[in-house]
Order: sequence, then C-alpha cells, then structure tokens
Amino acid sequence: MSSMVWEMPQVGPVERKREAGVLATAGGFLFCGDTGEDVVAVSEQDGKAPWHFPTNGENKASPMTYTVNGKQFISLAVGPNIFCFGLL
Repeated sequence: MSSMVWEMPQVGPVERKREAGVLATAGGFLFCGDTGEDVVAVSEQDGKAPWHFPTNGENKASPMTYTVNGKQFISLAVGPNIFCFGLL
C-alpha cells in the first residue's frame, strides 16, 4: 500500500487550477505553473520549490521539454506568450 509523500496546495480560484498539468524530468524535478502566476520547479523528493519564475500571466498549457544540441529546455504557454528556460 502506498502513502502520500508530500503535497503542494494550490490556493486560489478553481479556474487557475484546471488548465495545466505537471512535467516530470529525469533530474528529479517537477515543473508546473502555480496559481500565483509563477512557473515552479519542485523537488520530487520533498516537494520543496527551489526555483520559481514570475510570469505575470495565466498558465495555458502543461510544460513540455525538448533538447537542442544536447541541452534540455522547458517550455510552456502563459497568457499570450511562450516561455522557454534552459536547464543546467
């Protein structure tokens, strides 16, 4: 039987919680948008968020990942923009 290891409460209006999902990476981080209009990297081990980026817009889609010349990127649609972040 499994048990919950951690949780990340999503406070705020329901509308901002149902439009985007979560992306898991092999590096042990989950990427998602939060209801405060940030993109967040969350540790899969303990649920702590060591990185976040304020987008000032509503997340419209789940994050995706891709590589170019061996470098990994995370991208997601926020408001009228597409944000892209390179992972180290």
